[in-house]
Amino acid sequence: MDFTGKIVVGHDDSEASRIAVRYAARLARDAGRELRIVHAWIWPLLGKNVDPVDGVAGSGLRNQALGLLSDAADLARETAPGVEVGTSLVTGHARVVLGEASRTARLLVVGHRGLGGFFGMLLGSVSLGLVTHSGCPVLVVRSEEEPDGPVLVGVDGSDAGLGAVSSGVRLARIRRAPLRIVHVQRVVDGHAAVSEDAARAIVETALAQAREELGADSGVEVTGEVLEDRTVPRGLLAAAESARIIVVGHHGEGRRRFGSTAHAIMHHAPGNAAICRHDHVPVDSDEKPEIVDES
Repeated sequence: MDFTGKIVVGHDDSEASRIAVRYAARLARDAGRELRIVHAWIWPLLGKNVDPVDGVAGSGLRNQALGLLSDAADLARETAPGVEVGTSLVTGHARVVLGEASRTARLLVVGHRGLGGFFGMLLGSVSLGLVTHSGCPVLVVRSEEEPDGPVLVGVDGSDAGLGAVSSGVRLARIRRAPLRIVHVQRVVDGHAAVSEDAARAIVETALAQAREELGADSGVEVTGEVLEDRTVPRGLLAAAESARIIVVGHHGEGRRRFGSTAHAIMHHAPGNAAICRHDHVPVDSDEKPEIVDES
């Protein structure tokens, strides 16, 4: 599957995935990118007969799935007139299919919950697997209506945090929104985890990168600050209350595959959230997704 340069959104016909389709459609239109709607289709794996019933036009599981994708494409075009939309029906489980799509996608957009196809509970095992194994940033949509606040980026001095800055820059430019970069200084019983100068240096490095990537005439307001709280997730979640979207790296200085801060943001963010990674971690599966229909 080659989705180079495209914004990919997973769709399972749940209300949460329809919200994600509408959100992704606006984002793709404003970014000048093609939107590719992907449906992971498991029936062939279960040995089900997917062909039409003789004499009944439009029947059969395959036609049902294609109709689901067609309706989603119509929804995207209605939501964001002028957006370029394509669809892909892919045989495989959602986590594997979308994980493979993330190898080449510009951005992967998913709803925060589903009806067993993608997300059986609030950020269940499938969605968590996507943000831990993806090869591109993953944006989890809770609402298509965002506050008029800034794009919030949390940084901690790690390379993953600077990757989040780049994603935040792109989102701020597309959304024509301010960019707010914050570093949460963990303070317990009056003792800070690092010195004030070190904390400020983390923010200044991120600000310099953001301003360089934006250029002098971007029109995007960029600010940075050090916040203090008992824990980093607590501080970021508080800051996210007024944010349009929160963006963080997939791990911090601990170098774990999926950091505790990213985990907390994915589960508890008050609004939409993006986890940024660019190094694909293969899913442990022998399943090889197969594109059944692409348009």
